[in-house]
Amino acid sequence: MTPWLDIGGGIRITGTGAAWIPAERTVIVADVHVGYELAAQRRGGYLPPIASGHEIGLRLAAMTTGLGATRLVIAGDLRHSTRDADDLERTELAGLAAAVRATVQLDVVRGNHDRGGAMIDVVASRSLRVGDVDVVHHPPAAPPARWTICGHLHPRVTLRDETGASARYPCAMLGPQLLVVPAFSDWAGGTEARRLLAELPHAPWRLLPMVDGLVADVGLVLER
Repeated sequence: MTPWLDIGGGIRITGTGAAWIPAERTVIVADVHVGYELAAQRRGGYLPPIASGHEIGLRLAAMTTGLGATRLVIAGDLRHSTRDADDLERTELAGLAAAVRATVQLDVVRGNHDRGGAMIDVVASRSLRVGDVDVVHHPPAAPPARWTICGHLHPRVTLRDETGASARYPCAMLGPQLLVVPAFSDWAGGTEARRLLAELPHAPWRLLPMVDGLVADVGLVLER
């Protein structure tokens, strides 16, 4: 296992689930889902808060600068609620943005949860070009013409040993010039990678589990 792994196109995948493009000094994550707990409260439920928006922002900034990058791109679903943001959610989003932008540049790609935009003073575009790499939220239906990084699917994989014991881990999915990064949110349980193949181009898909901040390249390949 390793803290990061070269996957081609000048892109590295890290054990934190981020894509890192050293030549552009840029880190890309997806599916942060700020306000997950607030959305649960709106539905009458309760989830204990794991971290505030400001704390998540500090974590993102530290990860970005720790890799020697100066720019962070969130590839969709910065926020969780698909309703109009209330004051509590706006406070959480503002806290994240302030913490990140105190250290690095922040850009946001609009995801399906980012209804009305990112709800911070950063313009959320449908896609971004980072060097020769496209950053989008939804995976394309066909193999892309250039390297593309996306999120949305929250992939995970279940690993089992010879005794039958198993554990679930977030994972990246690597296909033809296409990288699907796992959700950055601590609340995102994820979906088994095999169930996601129908939403991806026909191709062999290499699975890269994230275990304790490391990438485990253990030869897992799924074929659609």
